[in-house]
Amino acid sequence: MNSQTRNRIAGSLLTVVAAAASITVAAPAARAQGTSPAVVQGINCSTGTFGSDGNQQYFTISCSATGTTKWWVNVSCSNGTTRTAGPYTTFQNVRVYCPPNTLAQQGWVSYS
Repeated sequence: MNSQTRNRIAGSLLTVVAAAASITVAAPAARAQGTSPAVVQGINCSTGTFGSDGNQQYFTISCSATGTTKWWVNVSCSNGTTRTAGPYTTFQNVRVYCPPNTLAQQGWVSYS
């Protein structure tokens, strides 16, 4: 993954549902300004949420990018791994899963 400018989207825990082990996160929209005045770059995202499909938890979010911005969706899992999807350059609804029987702990969007 590109190690340039990153923006982590993660908010405070709003709801924990023990039966489904579902966590919801409030995440503000992210914006970035590119270094070139001729190309405006940025990313706009919905509020990210956590959910569960059976025994697999996930982080889901919708984002769109402007200019030449590339973006990735990330989720950290209770087994110590981080799962990543992307890069994307246009509007996408993205869901990133943790391995079966692990908890999704934090979700964020990184971009460059």
